[in-house]
This record gives sequence, C-alpha cells and structure tokens, in this order.
Amino acid sequence: MQSLKLSEIVINWYKKNLRILPWRPKNFNQKIDPYIVFLSEFMLQQTTVKTVVPYFLNFLKKYPTIEILAKAKLDDVLAIWSGLGYYRRANNLYKSSKIIINELNGVIPNNYEDLIKLPGIGDYTAAAICAIAFDKKVVVIDGNIERVISRLFELDLRGNDLKKKVREILFLNIPGKENSLFTQGLMDIGATICKPKIINCERCPLSENCRVAFKNSAINYPLKIIKEKKIKRTGNFYCLINSKKEILFLRNINLGLFENMHVLPSDGWLKDNHNLDFNIFSIKERFDCGVIKHSFTHFDLDSKVILLKVDDNQIRLKDNCIFIKLENLDMFSIPTLYHKIIKLVLKNI
Repeated sequence: MQSLKLSEIVINWYKKNLRILPWRPKNFNQKIDPYIVFLSEFMLQQTTVKTVVPYFLNFLKKYPTIEILAKAKLDDVLAIWSGLGYYRRANNLYKSSKIIINELNGVIPNNYEDLIKLPGIGDYTAAAICAIAFDKKVVVIDGNIERVISRLFELDLRGNDLKKKVREILFLNIPGKENSLFTQGLMDIGATICKPKIINCERCPLSENCRVAFKNSAINYPLKIIKEKKIKRTGNFYCLINSKKEILFLRNINLGLFENMHVLPSDGWLKDNHNLDFNIFSIKERFDCGVIKHSFTHFDLDSKVILLKVDDNQIRLKDNCIFIKLENLDMFSIPTLYHKIIKLVLKNI
C-alpha cells in the first residue's frame, strides 16, 4: 500500500465510525484534554476498555484535573482504584501528577522524551499520549494496531521482529496531520472489525488492500508466540479478626507488589513477606478456611487461608497495622485478591 494511502483510508473511516468512549471527544473536531488522555492511558495499561470505563468515570468525577489529583491523599487515590488491578499504575499516576504540578508548571509534556521520564510511562504510553493528545508524528503500536498491520501485509513474523516491521510500515504511513485520528482509527478497526478470533472483512475499509482478506488464514495473524508456562507460588494468608468483626491489615509501605495498599499478613509467596508478630495477640481460635487461587501476570497463586480469632484486648500495634471494620473495607485501598480472601473467611465465621 502506497505511503499515506493507508492513513487516508483509516482517517476517513474513523471520522464516520469512531467508537464513543468517555476519554474521547464525541466530535473528532473537538479539542482533546491532555489530562483525559493521560489518565485513560494509565488505566488502559494491560486492561481492557470494557473494564476501565466505570473506573475511569468514577476517578474523573473525583479528580477532574491533574491539579486536584496531585493534591489528593495517596490512600484515597488507591482506594478509588481498588479492583482495577495492577496497582503500581495508581502509585505511578499519582507520582507523575506530583512531578507535573511541582516541577513542570502543571503542564503535561507534549513530547516523547519528557513523557517517558515520568514514573509508569513506557514506550507505548508515551507514544500514545503524544499522538492522541497532541497529534504528534509518532508511531503507536498496541495489540489492535499490530494485528491489523500484520494481517494487512501478511507478515510472517512474530515477537520483536514483527513489532519492528510494523513500526517501519507505520512510520512510512504517518500522515502530515491528524495522526491522532489515524492512530485511534487503527485501534478501532482492530477492536471492532479485525478482532483476534472474529474477522469482519466485509465491513473493513482496508479489505481491498489486505493480503489475507476473506481468507481462512487471516485468523492466524499475528503469528503467536509460544508462551512459557506460568510458575505456581504457594504460601499462607492470615486473617486476624476480633469480636467486633474488625480485620487486621498491614499497610504495605513502598514494597513492590501492592505498594502502599492495605494487605493481610502472609508468608511464603513473596520475596518480601507481609510478616506479623503473632505473639502480641491472644489467639482464641484458629480455622483453616481452604485455599485461595489467584492469577497474576507472571505467576499463579495457590495458597492457604487461615482465620485467627483474637481477643479484644488493647494492643499497641505498629504504625503500619490497622483493624478495619467489615463495613468499612471499601473505604480503604484493598486489592481484589484480599477481598476474595475475606469472602472465603466469612464463610467460616
């Protein structure tokens, strides 16, 4: 396909068929708010559009500007993010908002070089913000775009070799203007027409130029990478609960997974265990509640859950420990994994 012909077709299609998403202007001629794109791209990292939408709307309602976000308490930010997963994104979003307000005069950078210096922003996110929010001439490659281009040109490549070739093709086809529409148009074609397992070639604006259009082989692209089998981790989770139905949580201060969130004591499954000295408590009863299974990006978890009923004597807890009432759990930054554990525990009370 000749240079610029691809972008012309995609942009014209997008102007008539764009998906209505809460982080997009309803009219493609409307000015884009960089903060809206900035926030949405953080949330969309490793997460589907369908999952992100309700969280995005709630988050934006509470933090409508980057100034308000930067002045918020981290605990509140993590609490409203709770359930969306990959919590390091929330920590990095918060850190980046602080840097933008305190060091960059409150202005979100409009270039790749400055964006990628911010916490939590890698190659894809920096490029996406540049292209979508600021219409910069940069190449953006997400899963949808990679799939569309690999099928369009029948690229018998995989992994980094495929990404390199897709980048070369897109670089030759970046339009002089409206790269924001071109980028989002390719994303929408991949999300609504050229799907992973369903291909609607009769609806695709690129079908006349596509080398695998209307062929059964189309679904084989992009060529799959053989994934390594996930490792399995095991350990123990401890749920300490008193007669007031309050559960003991630890504040995971600046420790990797679930950074700055509230977690249950545990051991065995993480390098940095969430340890607790049980000797300071008077344990009245102990129950084995069963096993909790949870899947992370790089490993699967299969661990025991242990309920410990403790007395109500006033104990001087460490600063990172807190008893939380069951009815107040939603007010704290508690990961989905721990909500699952508590649900299992409540069956044994």
